[in-house]
Amino acid sequence: MTTFNPTDLRNRIEKLGDLPTLPHVVQRLAAMIGRPTVSTEEIGAIIEKDQVLAAKVLRLANSPFYGFPSRIGSVAHAVIVLGFNVVKGLTLCASALSIMKDAGMDQLWRHSLGVAITANLLAARLEIKNPEELFVAGLLHDIGKVVLYVKWPEVGSSIKDVAKAEGDRSLFELEQELLGLSHADIGGCLANAWNLPVTLREPILYHHAPTLAKEAALQTAIVHVADILVKGLACGNPGDDLIPPLSKQAWDMVGLDEHTLANYIAKASSEFATIDDYL
Repeated sequence: MTTFNPTDLRNRIEKLGDLPTLPHVVQRLAAMIGRPTVSTEEIGAIIEKDQVLAAKVLRLANSPFYGFPSRIGSVAHAVIVLGFNVVKGLTLCASALSIMKDAGMDQLWRHSLGVAITANLLAARLEIKNPEELFVAGLLHDIGKVVLYVKWPEVGSSIKDVAKAEGDRSLFELEQELLGLSHADIGGCLANAWNLPVTLREPILYHHAPTLAKEAALQTAIVHVADILVKGLACGNPGDDLIPPLSKQAWDMVGLDEHTLANYIAKASSEFATIDDYL
């Protein structure tokens, strides 16, 4: 088994900054976040220069998961309706989808979209201020896997080899043991590099350890619970078949009882039937 130095991997993440395989538009967006004078038209114009990417963003924005009564016809309109952080997140998601598909990781996208749908349903139930952000947080929660298993295949292959040999341990557990950091840590580094808000950053970083979240505890709890529910419902496959342990504190924060859980499983399962439309 090859050993990897956690400090070296962290340095590689920091130097990575933005995935080189992501379109230039994403790097431009990351650079624009700090400009207080940036307009929705400017943002829309940048995304729309990549017609394929713009089409994917609009497809997600117009998905039944959001349920807007009128069609969103432009990226600038999407920014107005959804907010800059959500559209930026959708841009990252659409870009990550292309990478996943090229790498044969359709099942990871299916799982991520399932978590997004479920998180959005739970956020609406709890009357979270911006439930759209929970959709994006669900889509991006495993973004670290795109780096770990696509960008650094030699690292990912080593972890998968051990997981296959042992059979009863999750990728997350083995990542921590063999690398000293997990796909969640890598996702958190990327979220920092992309200047994502804490309401997206903490659910990505702590979706396996929601009690560590400080500023977005409820959002992180929602993504954690959604991740486990979707794993249990076998919507997609994030890389292994093991269901992670459920945080009781997160479960209590989300506040599902047996009756409401059954209702939300039924709602989520119904929405999962449309996932192929977004692959």
